[in-house]
Amino acid sequence: MKTGILLFLCMILSRVGLAQSCANPIVVDFTKKADTATVITGARSGSCCGDNNCISFTIIKNPQTDMINFNADQITGASFYTIDCGPLIPIGTPACISGLTSFKISFCKPGANAVNYTITAIKGISTSADLQLRQGCTGNMTVTGLQQASISWTSIYPGAAGTYNSYLSQTSATASVSVTPQLGAPAYIDYKVSGTQSTICNLVRSDTIRVYTYAPLLASITPVSPLICSGNPVTITASPTGGNPTYTYLWSTGETTASITVSVPGNYSVSVNDQITSCGAVSAQTTVIAVTPVAPTAQPVSVCVGETATLTASAPGGPYQWYDAAANGNLLSTSTSYTTPVLNTTTTLTYYLQTTNTGCESTRTTVTVTVTPNPVKPSITAPP
Repeated sequence: MKTGILLFLCMILSRVGLAQSCANPIVVDFTKKADTATVITGARSGSCCGDNNCISFTIIKNPQTDMINFNADQITGASFYTIDCGPLIPIGTPACISGLTSFKISFCKPGANAVNYTITAIKGISTSADLQLRQGCTGNMTVTGLQQASISWTSIYPGAAGTYNSYLSQTSATASVSVTPQLGAPAYIDYKVSGTQSTICNLVRSDTIRVYTYAPLLASITPVSPLICSGNPVTITASPTGGNPTYTYLWSTGETTASITVSVPGNYSVSVNDQITSCGAVSAQTTVIAVTPVAPTAQPVSVCVGETATLTASAPGGPYQWYDAAANGNLLSTSTSYTTPVLNTTTTLTYYLQTTNTGCESTRTTVTVTVTPNPVKPSITAPP
């Protein structure tokens, strides 16, 4: 029997465990945010403002909060709440609380059942978020909660008030304005919007929107004149400047990297965007050309020991480069002809000739120099 009584008491205590009297209100701290809400479950008990079956809340508000709203579920019939025991306010109807730093909401209704109470702090004026814009790009700033005819917009930083009003599409009597920072605009501009509230408070209120500006986004492709030399693929790279990195890329090939490697001649384009996607992407285009220079020709040469050898390119036309190795090596001459130093040893020497066409190198042609011994000087013997 005692166990059953204890269980019944526990159930009752669990149901009304959050009951609060006016002498011990629930504290709600809204100081961190002007627009916010909370839901509290509780039961009504005690007396408040000359009434019974009441629950009360002490609200500590944010300085920017102008109105409060109170509501409750599972409540039937006409129901009212009060602020600091003032006039009755229908639940679900906002009340003006400007000028107060804290206040008490009281709600009284027959019954002691636990219900959900929703308390909502309302700023009364709301603006769009801060903007990021490239110079020359247009964005929009908006405000709600003000009487349109009373609204004014003006820049307040940097410089004197109104210094950057020329960037605005309109400065008065509109809840939405366009802003277009021009070339050379400062890193950011603060715009103040003010006017008379369209709410029950009818207060003059203002707020600030910051517009961050960035240099225009530009894109180019390097190298300037890409070549596929003798069938060797070429890498082309998108080179963006300005805007607000990081950058994204979309090539006409479908690739999304900063650089791509191509082996087919033709036109290639890239679309580049930054973090300010609302300003749109920019594009660049290049033409890739395939060049395969014809290997040059030159005749082999034979000389005697102690002579120099002159090698001469005969086709297809310069410019030419003479080397002492089949790859890399030392550049010996850039003329049509190359003259060797004096050759003092019987041997066969090999030189290498290449030509270039629009920056592409041909394969190297082997040109030999054969150094032969000098003929033996004939001797003459007198007859006996």
